[in-house]
Amino acid sequence: MTMVEPAALAGYLLSSKAGSEQAAPTHASRHSILEPDFDITAGSIMQLLSSRNIDWRESTDLYFQTIHPWLSIVHQERFASAVDGLGRNEIPQKRELALLVLCMQLVTQYSEPVSSTTTPSTSMLTLPAYLAAKRVLGVLRGTREPCLELIQCGILLSLFEFGHGEMRRAYMTVGDAAICAELMGLRPGKNGDMERDQSVLAEQEERRATYWGLLIVDRLLHVECKLMWLPFRVKSPSEDDLLPTINVIWDKQTQTRNTTIQRHTANVPPSIPLGIFQRLSQCAILLTRAIELDKSVPTGHAAELFSELDVATRALIEAMVCQASRWGEYHECFSTCTCVLLLIYCRYLHIVSPNQIHPATSNVDVLKAIAGINSTVRIIADTTSDLNDHLSRRPDLLAPCCPVTPFSAYHCLRILGNFEHIIPDGDTRFHDIYSSLHFFAKRWSIAEQLFQKIEIFLVEKDTGTGFSDPDFYNRDHGEI
Repeated sequence: MTMVEPAALAGYLLSSKAGSEQAAPTHASRHSILEPDFDITAGSIMQLLSSRNIDWRESTDLYFQTIHPWLSIVHQERFASAVDGLGRNEIPQKRELALLVLCMQLVTQYSEPVSSTTTPSTSMLTLPAYLAAKRVLGVLRGTREPCLELIQCGILLSLFEFGHGEMRRAYMTVGDAAICAELMGLRPGKNGDMERDQSVLAEQEERRATYWGLLIVDRLLHVECKLMWLPFRVKSPSEDDLLPTINVIWDKQTQTRNTTIQRHTANVPPSIPLGIFQRLSQCAILLTRAIELDKSVPTGHAAELFSELDVATRALIEAMVCQASRWGEYHECFSTCTCVLLLIYCRYLHIVSPNQIHPATSNVDVLKAIAGINSTVRIIADTTSDLNDHLSRRPDLLAPCCPVTPFSAYHCLRILGNFEHIIPDGDTRFHDIYSSLHFFAKRWSIAEQLFQKIEIFLVEKDTGTGFSDPDFYNRDHGEI
């Protein structure tokens, strides 16, 4: 078998860069991939980190501190047991594990500053490490049996693409991962399915967590209106399916995170305390319901059905407010819930006559929608104002930020622009939320894209030329 060594892989994977002239390929990079026994070594993958003087252990530690609490797809104890025997200068020898380490590093990396010659996200989506990770994943997925690590790599790469504005690519990436998950039979399972053997149990916990991670990323992608009309790539859970049982919680006494195992079904009441990952899974279910209702609800039943979802979403928000043990604990969940609320209110207002959308209307359902929009805008404005204040003093708080957070701000800004006549103090709230996108852009470059979309929206609104980009209220699907 032809084993591709680090230098050869670097030559093949890194010799070209999107938008730039290709470097002259070496003999190895020209021909090795064409050979039937072409293969990739773990060392080749890990060189993508070491060549940038990145300590892979520090990268994985940062991942577990920042991304893992709300996307706990990698079982921390199983991961530790896989790498604990390695010396300080040693690297994982399993290719799939090495690729997972690379993907964990990518999703913790901050967005690079946008220069005058690049568009938002361009610099991140042409990173050699990202391009190499995509190609290695393609080779391993196409020549190996599906495995948990490759599905997790797909989830993290889709998250990276989502965060840096390549929505179509992210949709395809999570879809490929979902196909592998189907082949492996990944499902959340039921309470009666729990194995007693602890070694098997840990793997089952990770399989369940990976399913929920797939579901979360797949659903969050649909907060982009141009993707909202596309089918989900991951099958929805049943009400009696188990939520992720890995639960990362903050211990007030020790001021540290602890991992516990909690077994609750998807229909558990909001009053039951849950961790961030479990809560975000519940939020993904609510977002699923909102999008499905948006696509199929009959006009005559819209108010009743949306009211049920409104009650469920607000109950979840209230529970998280009461259960939060420290600042910012459920930011990802709040952002997802506010997207749900804005979507259902705008969906209802879209189907009524525009001349009924005013505070003095006699339409009770419209008044409820107006009140709902105002309360949701207040939640987002208060949250982002508080976030701006904290980020100005502690920029490190951006590290765990989820890409859905700037989308929540963006959709709120579009609604403030569409409904300024029914939202008191709209200008002040607009300014507070608008400024938050600048902070988010330092972490995820999708925020810079959304910032520019808002500027275009304001120009189009003033000139009355129509909107080039759809939102929750202006329902033209637009080009994907």
